[in-house]
Amino acid sequence: MSEATYQPSPRSDSFSFYFRPNSWSASAFIVVLTITWLVGSGGEVWGETNLYWPLSAEVWSKQNSQHPIDPYTLTHMLHGVLCFWLIKLTLPQLPVRRQFFLAILFACAWEVVENSSFVIDRYRMVTASADYVGDAVVNSFMDIVACGVGFFFARAVGFGISFAVFVAVEVLMIFWIRDNLLLNILMIVYPLDGVKSWQIGL
Repeated sequence: MSEATYQPSPRSDSFSFYFRPNSWSASAFIVVLTITWLVGSGGEVWGETNLYWPLSAEVWSKQNSQHPIDPYTLTHMLHGVLCFWLIKLTLPQLPVRRQFFLAILFACAWEVVENSSFVIDRYRMVTASADYVGDAVVNSFMDIVACGVGFFFARAVGFGISFAVFVAVEVLMIFWIRDNLLLNILMIVYPLDGVKSWQIGL
């Protein structure tokens, strides 16, 4: 009688199971790695203002992005909506855990780039955010969480409703803070003096 060949379970190697891209834990791991990078790069955990309040709406001051939640949290939720649409369109065969991993990977990469010296200086030079000092680490973490929430929201409600919410949020942001996701990207890539003057109320 031949001996049965032992086949190890995919779960037997705990490290490879928990940190490979087809596991939910891979998303958590990349978030931890990103937060560690931001802290190690000199990022302030709760910002430079020392005002321990969870919400700030002062987007044109040094308070911007120094608290866990601010108006731009909504734009990061829209990141998640966009990620879901794009991934669903281009990689529909992927399991949801892998689609989510790609969305979180994008969110983490966005935070690393956004908090680089080049982008911070770019914001200060060409946008209305002249006092921007980069995101506090707690704000970056909540931005990543918001992207994940946006991803699952779009998955739950479908294209029609998520598109309507996307447009509604963009319009709301215009009336609320004179900025939104599309304007934010425009002003970084192709700054317009007229838009900048309108945003600061000139």
